[in-house]
Amino acid sequence: MPLRDKAEALGNVKLEVELGFDAALGLREAERCLNCDIQTVFTDALCIECDACVDICPMDCITFTDNGEEADLRQRLMAPALNLEQAIYLSGPLADGRIMVKDEDVCLHCGLCAERCPTGAWDMRKFLLDMTHAGELA
Repeated sequence: MPLRDKAEALGNVKLEVELGFDAALGLREAERCLNCDIQTVFTDALCIECDACVDICPMDCITFTDNGEEADLRQRLMAPALNLEQAIYLSGPLADGRIMVKDEDVCLHCGLCAERCPTGAWDMRKFLLDMTHAGELA
């Protein structure tokens, strides 16, 4: 973000410090946007349950907990999953018998969990959704 000169900004507290983007810089910044087709993938066999992913997640959407019924699981999440239409992502049983649960409705797909994971249990993979569209009505 382009910033106003320090001397000018400190001389008048009413001035905006961030100057905003011009059209060219705005376009370049927009090209850096995260790809919505990249999804987090969790491999339970690689997980050592160090909770590094839980610590780094900015949305608190990852929880390690005991398995149970979906309604109960949704209430035990770090950030309770309120959107009942969106499925929650569940792992298989981990070494201590717990499971990893992630609320896909809250996840930003930022990849911080994959970057922080020391074993590679979290990974970011391209996802392709092939939608079938209905034809015209007769």
